Amino acid sequence: MIAAVTFDFWETLVHDTPENLERGRVLRLQGLGALLARIGAPQSWAVLDDAYERSGALLRERHWAHQRDVCIADQVRIFLDCVESGLAARLAAEALGEAVEIYAAPVLRLPPLLSHGADAAVRGLAARGLRLGVVSNTGRTPGVVLRRVLERHGLLRYFTTLSYSDELGVRKPAPAIFDRTLAALGVTSDRATHVGDNPVDDVQGARRCGIRAVHYAANGARPAPDADLIVEELHELLALV
Repeated sequence: MIAAVTFDFWETLVHDTPENLERGRVLRLQGLGALLARIGAPQSWAVLDDAYERSGALLRERHWAHQRDVCIADQVRIFLDCVESGLAARLAAEALGEAVEIYAAPVLRLPPLLSHGADAAVRGLAARGLRLGVVSNTGRTPGVVLRRVLERHGLLRYFTTLSYSDELGVRKPAPAIFDRTLAALGVTSDRATHVGDNPVDDVQGARRCGIRAVHYAANGARPAPDADLIVEELHELLALV
């Protein structure tokens, strides 16, 4: 019997658009540029934009490609040092804290939409007594903010545990993020199911841990051949799990 179901966050529970992501980038750079100018370290838009791209590349090369992650404060420090070497260390604690808030906040002004059927799936599975969790890699937006997104959609209270990579320091498909989630849920892998859109991070990652994997193949996505189940709409989980 399945006792727990975990969900990926991005492009599974919620979905976003390239246009929204670009607007979020602009909000970050505008806010950080204004902060740096106010504290006497003004920077051109070109410098900020280049630092954004280079910091993303560094995160991918040094951490994400190795299934590791860093906390949001360290991510902001990486960005600031791409703006100007040693800049992060020169910022007062108050200014650094403000920079972290600016960097993390755009999604609250530009919220992603719930995926079709996500609300029904989460509420329906919870009503059956299943323990629910989130297992998700994060990018520029930390888990502490993604919790607020779920809360705004009225779904946060249904989740027993939320495992975000920036908080745990490990990214899917590494087994550790799944194992720690199972431990928090209090279930063994043979009694758990994971749902996600990524054939590698979600399907292969879960199956390596002995967790049944459901591939959320929405909008004509090619079904993962090694998935245990395939759904095109999340509400289908209610008939399958």
